[in-house]
Amino acid sequence: MTTASKISEGTPFDVATRIYDGSPRPVTPRAFGRREFERRDVYGFLSIKEDRAIEVDGLPALCVALSLECDPRINAYVERPRKLLVGARSLELDFWVRYKSGREEFLLVVSEADCVSNPGGTRSPRESRRLAEAASLASINLHSITEYDVRVEGSRLMVHNRLLAFTQVAQTLSNGLAIRIRLLNYFSSVGRARIDQAEEALAPLPPSDLHAVICELVCLGALTFDRAYGLTRHTIIERSVRT
Repeated sequence: MTTASKISEGTPFDVATRIYDGSPRPVTPRAFGRREFERRDVYGFLSIKEDRAIEVDGLPALCVALSLECDPRINAYVERPRKLLVGARSLELDFWVRYKSGREEFLLVVSEADCVSNPGGTRSPRESRRLAEAASLASINLHSITEYDVRVEGSRLMVHNRLLAFTQVAQTLSNGLAIRIRLLNYFSSVGRARIDQAEEALAPLPPSDLHAVICELVCLGALTFDRAYGLTRHTIIERSVRT
């Protein structure tokens, strides 16, 4: 019997799926130089999705990187992938992203100083038109994320940080695959439940191991929860609807 067939009938999720898919990336991250480390606000973490250390400049870029790391729709991303000629200026883009659908795009994190206010309080890049023209000339998809956008989603930084930390723990569990099967069967049966209810139902499995694998399955897209309400033992987890 294969591992996939041990899951409740009807689910298309392969229980042995890894977060790092091992596929080639068409770009490589530009490494920071020694002097850049001294003058920039550099943050780093060990990425499971990229199977290497990720380093970014500034808190807004860190928030975006953690969001990409924990987004099950995305199977690959690379920081500082290339530069884009905007008029006479060479602008370094912040991320390259590939979605599971196959779509690829580049992301630019735009500082507050480089934005203008819109009706309703939102922000947009001051050079939106020139950025769009430059992206068109370079034949790339470009999406701008403003510092305002990051602040609006700021509460999710802690959620994504917790998701990543627990998912990193899941990679060290010798019985992680067995716990995946137990959790997926449980949530397929009940539909949705709080984490503490899953702990009780799956006792005597260690709660810490359950938390780790739940977060791993969230990052894989097999389980989901409303990230706007944080991540605690009382968070309601449910089986993702997969087509």
